[in-house]
Amino acid sequence: MIQTQVDQMKKIPFLIVLGFALLLPLAAHAAKPLDEIVAVVEDDVVLRSELNRAMKGNRRQKGESKQAHERRVLDKLITSRAQKLAADRAGIKVTDEEVDAAVATIAARHKISVAQLRQILGRQGQSYSAFRENLRKQIGQQKFHQKSLSSQVQVTESEIDNYLSIHGGSGKTKTINQTKARHILLRPGEQLSNKEAKARLAEIRKQIVDGESFASLAQAYSDDTASALKGGDLGWLSPGVAPPAFEKQLKRLKKDQISQPFQTPFGWHLAQVLDRRKQKSADTAAREAAKAKIQQRKIEESLDLLARRLRDQAYVEYRDNDFE
Repeated sequence: MIQTQVDQMKKIPFLIVLGFALLLPLAAHAAKPLDEIVAVVEDDVVLRSELNRAMKGNRRQKGESKQAHERRVLDKLITSRAQKLAADRAGIKVTDEEVDAAVATIAARHKISVAQLRQILGRQGQSYSAFRENLRKQIGQQKFHQKSLSSQVQVTESEIDNYLSIHGGSGKTKTINQTKARHILLRPGEQLSNKEAKARLAEIRKQIVDGESFASLAQAYSDDTASALKGGDLGWLSPGVAPPAFEKQLKRLKKDQISQPFQTPFGWHLAQVLDRRKQKSADTAAREAAKAKIQQRKIEESLDLLARRLRDQAYVEYRDNDFE
């Protein structure tokens, strides 16, 4: 069952079943008899109808051209397909029971029954069987990530010692100030410049100030997979856990205040302070926090490298001249 998987994967905190909160708009419906192939990935294809559905689930950002939007979403589909094919070659299997549990989890998160979920899919013209297959691919990729990265995300005691020597830590119990916060992260890359990332976050901030849900926008736009699934929630942050630039911004914010876009080594952020408290902390807590910080950094770096490597190694042929 999925819960058993999750329990086994706590060493990789944010590799929970990928994209659950965003899967409803991305689920594929039954293939039409005729459809245009926009890209070939190894022995698989990406169809025009699939690209169109994915574009609806990944909203076009302000200032982004239609062609740039299509290319960005297509690149994500190609990368996802390359990872799925790599998982198949690695012999990754996903049982029907795991898919059943994933469906139940999605329904529960939307506070509906599985039967109601099927009805919603039907009204959207989406096939329930295709929806399950999409989930199967997501879970397979999750397993593949775990298998591929398990040796790369180990944290040694010496690494923790070094982290604590730089950021501080002792064996005594002390009272620390913790901050409960949430954020939206945009990572600049080939398809998104630093200037564009900052501008998009400014637009997202305006939407929040105008009344849109921070959590919903985090789910829709944030590149931090782990927190996006929870509406951007980062939980209670102890000193030294977040990057210094992030902590500096949190210290400036009042409760419920939303920051202006700011940059850290991970990308561009919007942050909001939800609460503050004083908490007793011992050396064990400091070591666990240090371990989580180091582990998260290694995971993010390794996932990005893995995705790029698989994408670069895959044979890709564009069938639409606009994407060449």
